[in-house]
Amino acid sequence: MRYRPDIDGIRTLAVVPVVLFHAGIWPFTGGYVGVDVFFVISGYLITGILLADIQSGNFSLTRFYERRIRRIFPALFLVLALCLVASAFILLPSYFEDFSESLFATAIFASNFQFWRESGYFGADAELAPLLHTWSLAVEEQFYVFIPLLLLFACRHSMAMARGLLATIFVVSFALSVYYVREAPSAAFYLTPMRAWELMAGCLLAVGVVPRIERQRVAQAVSAIGVLLIAIAVFGFDSTTPFPGAAALLPVLGTAALIHAGETHSTLVGRVLSSRLFVFIGLISYSLYLFHWPIFVFYRHLTGADGDMAVRLLLVLLSGVLAWLSWRYFERPFRTRSTKAANMRVFAGGSVVAMLFLGAGFWGNAAEGWPDRFHLRFDPKPVMATGKSEMMAILGHIRCRVISGETVLVEGVPCDGDNQERMRIALLGDSHASHLYPGLHAAFPDADIEVYGAPGCRVLFGIDTRPDREDCATIGSHVYGEAFEARKFDAIILASRWEASDLEFIRASVRQLLRHTGDVTVIGPVPRYKVMLPEALAIWPGDYSDRFFDLNEDREVARIDAAMQQALAREDVNYISLYQGLCRSRKCRIFADEEGTRPLQWDEAHLTLDGSRFVAARIIAPGLRLRESFGETAESRRDRSR
Repeated sequence: MRYRPDIDGIRTLAVVPVVLFHAGIWPFTGGYVGVDVFFVISGYLITGILLADIQSGNFSLTRFYERRIRRIFPALFLVLALCLVASAFILLPSYFEDFSESLFATAIFASNFQFWRESGYFGADAELAPLLHTWSLAVEEQFYVFIPLLLLFACRHSMAMARGLLATIFVVSFALSVYYVREAPSAAFYLTPMRAWELMAGCLLAVGVVPRIERQRVAQAVSAIGVLLIAIAVFGFDSTTPFPGAAALLPVLGTAALIHAGETHSTLVGRVLSSRLFVFIGLISYSLYLFHWPIFVFYRHLTGADGDMAVRLLLVLLSGVLAWLSWRYFERPFRTRSTKAANMRVFAGGSVVAMLFLGAGFWGNAAEGWPDRFHLRFDPKPVMATGKSEMMAILGHIRCRVISGETVLVEGVPCDGDNQERMRIALLGDSHASHLYPGLHAAFPDADIEVYGAPGCRVLFGIDTRPDREDCATIGSHVYGEAFEARKFDAIILASRWEASDLEFIRASVRQLLRHTGDVTVIGPVPRYKVMLPEALAIWPGDYSDRFFDLNEDREVARIDAAMQQALAREDVNYISLYQGLCRSRKCRIFADEEGTRPLQWDEAHLTLDGSRFVAARIIAPGLRLRESFGETAESRRDRSR
């Protein structure tokens, strides 16, 4: 297959938007589509190489995989080794444990499954995972497993069969992508069956499904349209765009148009793509893709921030320098004929190194993140493990939970219990409402507290629910529909992991809830951290200075709290600010005891049991009117019952 410099130029159109998107450089808001451009290129080149070998009678499966090892392993193994060393010095134990899992998965080219599996409510923070970007390599490697065998089988019968099989895979995979981008977005993003159609687009070009372009003018137009489609995606898409699905057609068809136009004609776009600068960046694009993401991630771990524009541009420049060094001294030497070894030596060497990374990944996970690397002030693991188990015991994907002496589970119907002598409180929201229950129960032992909610579901009136969580919609319709019509509450408390976009929905919810009781309280957000708080406390040397909070605290919570307080000041609602109750002068309370041995939170936000009791007793109970009104309310109930 002849070398085409314009394809290296197209690689530049793929890698530059990805890098600048991850660097947060405007206007590359849809730069993530560069991965889709890579997929089309890979499908086209690999199919072209395989087809040429099969038709000439020189096809060898071992030679094919030897070329793939030489192309992929050197730079990848270099980056994995550097990431392993950096992680050992930088990452907190829970992050190192997550990194170890991803290292193991990357070594067997299954990291797309790993990150898909971790994308749930309590999953790893993807923005702080150094090997997150290897999911796309896993997709390509899984493609390399079946495409040689499929082409070999099909071509032995006829090219028509080969084209038919590839076209069928394209259609089925695209249909799955469109369906799952609505029903299970994480699966659509990470998993090969929903991404295969993008690779198939390149494959179909290579087997000649699309007729050749005979006229120069047509080729010029097709190449211009191709660039335009990619540009629309790069500059027009953002993180809210459902992707891949139908939206991925723009970068996929745009890349296919550029490749196809350059097959038969030299176009203006093709000449630009074949220029020295574009070709050079294209040549180092693989190493640049591998290096840039870990650099950004480790900077976040070290500083707790993304950095200003100048810093981010310097990180991009550093990524480029390391990419060139990797290409010059690792990629290119292993691919040149002068250094080629026998097939078995290549396979053996690749296997040995892969096994070393598998072992390192297994050990790091088994060692629970290797906490012995640090001089810990206390062991954070029991706090985190106990907190999570307690949280999961309270939580559950159910409509309503009554906890008063014993736990009664009721799905979709009003909770039982109608004791006229006891106060009835409704606690609405996600896990950030449920983690208040232990403290509220301790502060108000004579009250029945009914918890309505589920993890990740903010119980708000009129809010759009997550497409993969039908229970969120069910809970919302139940609460604001029939649930409270027949239930009488002395007080309703609304709490959640609030975001700035929730303000209007909170106000609308308050107005709805005031129809059922005159006492509605909204609990503001707790302080949030960029890392697991117990680990940060265990490792951080000295006192907890301003620097500790600069690195670890999520400052967005302060802005959300202020906005909520201002928005709800015009409503007939009681607002309690946990943030202001816990934080003063840019420092927040981080322990539930005065001795500094029991952290207030067990992860980046959720309260421990001690934290729940502290917050309820010190901040929430004084801000509620329940103690004063309870006696009068109980007496009035008894009078009515007579």
